[in-house]
Amino acid sequence: MTTYNEIAGRRVNFLSSDPTYVDTNSNGQVWYNSSTATLKSWLPTGAWSAGGNMNTARTRMAGANSGTQSATLGFGGTIPPATYSAATEAYNGIAWTSVNSMNTGRYNLSGTGTQTAAVAFAGYVPASITNITEKWNGTSWTTSGTMGTTRYMLGAAGTQTAALGFGGYSGPPPVYYTSMESFNGSTWTAAPSLNTARMDGGGSGTQTAALFSGGSATPGILTATESYNGSTWTSGGALPVARSSNTSAGDNSAALTFGGQPTGTNATTSVSYNGSTWSSQPSLGTGRLRGAGAGTLPSAIFFGGQIAPGTQSANTEEWNFGVYSYSAAAWASGGNLNNGRYALSGFGTQTAGIAAGGDSPRVTQTESYNGSSWTSVNSMNTARTAMGTASSGTQTAGLVFGGTTNPSPSGTNITESWNGTSWTTSPATLNTSRWILGGAGTQTAALGFGGFTPPTNSTASESYNGTSWTNTPSLNTARRDTQGFGATNTAAICVGGYDGSTYLTTTESFNGSSWTTVNSLNTGKAAAGASGTQTAGLSYLGQVSGGGNTAIAESWNGTSWTNITSASTARRYIGAAGNQTAALAIGGYTTGAVTTTEEWTGDILTANAKTLTTS
Repeated sequence: MTTYNEIAGRRVNFLSSDPTYVDTNSNGQVWYNSSTATLKSWLPTGAWSAGGNMNTARTRMAGANSGTQSATLGFGGTIPPATYSAATEAYNGIAWTSVNSMNTGRYNLSGTGTQTAAVAFAGYVPASITNITEKWNGTSWTTSGTMGTTRYMLGAAGTQTAALGFGGYSGPPPVYYTSMESFNGSTWTAAPSLNTARMDGGGSGTQTAALFSGGSATPGILTATESYNGSTWTSGGALPVARSSNTSAGDNSAALTFGGQPTGTNATTSVSYNGSTWSSQPSLGTGRLRGAGAGTLPSAIFFGGQIAPGTQSANTEEWNFGVYSYSAAAWASGGNLNNGRYALSGFGTQTAGIAAGGDSPRVTQTESYNGSSWTSVNSMNTARTAMGTASSGTQTAGLVFGGTTNPSPSGTNITESWNGTSWTTSPATLNTSRWILGGAGTQTAALGFGGFTPPTNSTASESYNGTSWTNTPSLNTARRDTQGFGATNTAAICVGGYDGSTYLTTTESFNGSSWTTVNSLNTGKAAAGASGTQTAGLSYLGQVSGGGNTAIAESWNGTSWTNITSASTARRYIGAAGNQTAALAIGGYTTGAVTTTEEWTGDILTANAKTLTTS
């Protein structure tokens, strides 16, 4: 009898529990779980999950459909009643950022390429159809060449310098096209035609491996699929259900099409193509049509579209197929504080946090968080607000320092430590009294920096060893309302703040001996929350130029900042706890003190296992 070892070239593992990590050769890996007496294997699956919403809801748009799930571009479209949008947004896998607009606003346009090299063409402008082409270089759009045939609702595939536009529509009178044109980065040239004239189908792939599925033409919606090999179009397997206004990702050997309009109702269904036949896959969370997409069969993205007549969508959904299931990063509501306040201190983790002190009115109150609710515990010794915090403290070992105790702002130098039960005032005090300062480190290895001693913004930086404070080299930029994070007093980040006239993007990194200015935030802000380590941090919410509150959040990888999904409630002077992948935004100020808590959870990958049976 042939054994599994002979078939697969590996033995069945004998384990006491299911593994959680899948190695690069794990598809089909088999093991016996001795605790449950089951034979198991990794199970490749596919699923859609929510991504970050676009900034502008819209439909009849285009995207850089050769981009990836974590780097694509959306542009153009319509916002009822009749906006010909030129707006462009870039996606980083978590959040959308508005970038420079196209030169010509339009809808029912087509596009392809990547996030740094896209091409947009054709479409509908006020009162007419256009053949205008624009190219995106990662920063701005440039008008470049015109198509030979003026039309809209074309299929698209390829890159900026090797693109295809096929099918489409013009009228009146109505004309459905089979014709295709090829773009080399500067000019369009006639290329082999489709077999079936149509518009508004799902196009994707490359200039030598394109796919076009569905669409519509007189008398209605189609199931037709065609595959292009660089020289001819060939009819392939029909869609299981006729649909138009669908979106596709992948090429002619491995593709996914999703959404659209099969029978007058927006489709939630998605189907995959293996080069000859279509197979049903898990459905979208929200049915919609005429959105845009990008990616491949294993990893695709769908954004924008129309949910119902007159109702446009900002939704983004991400498709992942593999041994791992994927949960996209997001903010979620947590339990409310018992006492609303702002300019408070926070430390600990997302499921074991502490909120201490704060204003409205100035309090000593301390609350403990268990991942779902806050409980009042022993109070601080000194009522104060706007303190520095050892941001890597734990629920049983925290440190706060500085702040202000008086109704009229003036800084204090008091230090208090938390042992999980009560607060102790340290005989050691800051060398420079101040408030609205930044902090990092732990209870016995903390760092305090920046802050405000009216009327002066501070560059002062001090290190705490659990016993005493020692002056360290100063920040390069004086600021108050700054944020900090870091695991120790020798590896910290100071970010943002206010210098008296500007909401800063400035970021500085401390190595134990000096502060170095590094890459800036994307959005200048002060009075924000911050969590994490020197190489993996977050900055979230706060106050921006003009004095308004923001819900913006950004992620730090040790080198640069990236926009991530915004929180639900814009506010400033929040308490912060946790790390880059599991953080808390606690309380804060909107038009007054709030009790709101929001929880940030980063991307989660889970390995899927299947129990093997004889059936």
